[in-house]
Amino acid sequence: MATVRGGDIQLKKFRKALLLKNFVLTHEDKELLTFRRRAYMLHDDWPMRVVIRREGQQFEIRYWLCIPWSWIVGFVALIMIALPFGGIQRADLIFGLGSIAAGLSIYKQKFDCSPNASFWQAESRQRWGKTMEQLLREAFGTGGSAL
Repeated sequence: MATVRGGDIQLKKFRKALLLKNFVLTHEDKELLTFRRRAYMLHDDWPMRVVIRREGQQFEIRYWLCIPWSWIVGFVALIMIALPFGGIQRADLIFGLGSIAAGLSIYKQKFDCSPNASFWQAESRQRWGKTMEQLLREAFGTGGSAL
């Protein structure tokens, strides 16, 4: 999350930078902009969301990587359907591990883009954290503070 001060010019510059990074504008009104970016799995890029809330000259920008519900449901359905009939040895172990992974994914759907990100998606989270900080600096100057 970042809080920055600026005006319409800085917002348009940031918006244009996001669009150039393959984000899609999903919602726009006077106080709220919402962007999303699809996954590029072969490039180790996960789906991403950016929400910009505006109050006068102050902008609150939240961004995170996420796992879509459809992936989680598809993963669980595949485990439930394929393993019992696939003839896989130790299917109960794979089912248990898959269920734990799906449960953790459902529990923690948002993955921050902090520089000290670790474990799952660490490289892409750190990369997007640096990218978003750079886009914020370029659009809003040095007046922002990351939270």
